[in-house]
Amino acid sequence: MCLKETIACYTPCLKTNCRRPQLEAPVLVSQYIEGSLALAKWYGSSHCTLLQELYLKRVFNELLNKIADPLVHESIRKQCFEQLYKPLLALKRFYKQQQADKQKYLALELEARVLCREFNPFL
Repeated sequence: MCLKETIACYTPCLKTNCRRPQLEAPVLVSQYIEGSLALAKWYGSSHCTLLQELYLKRVFNELLNKIADPLVHESIRKQCFEQLYKPLLALKRFYKQQQADKQKYLALELEARVLCREFNPFL
């Protein structure tokens, strides 16, 4: 996906309305994550580390919010749960490259563990 397409199709929140959630959920969540990570990567190459961190945290928090929202269809919640590792690994790489405090990443990982245990859509 090129940058113009990414910026054109990126929306600040994950769309959760679809006609066939069981079939469309993996594609919706995957496209949202790919678009957000592409923007974060572009900001990183432009040396805008604050915006890069913002987009990485934004996609991570958006997925966590969808997992915890009982009004979102179960198949979308499951896909968010299954694909949460993508932004989490990107954040881990970001903090490692920036040589930032390891505590920031560990706090995000702890938040993900607690929320995913509490709002596990597979239970």
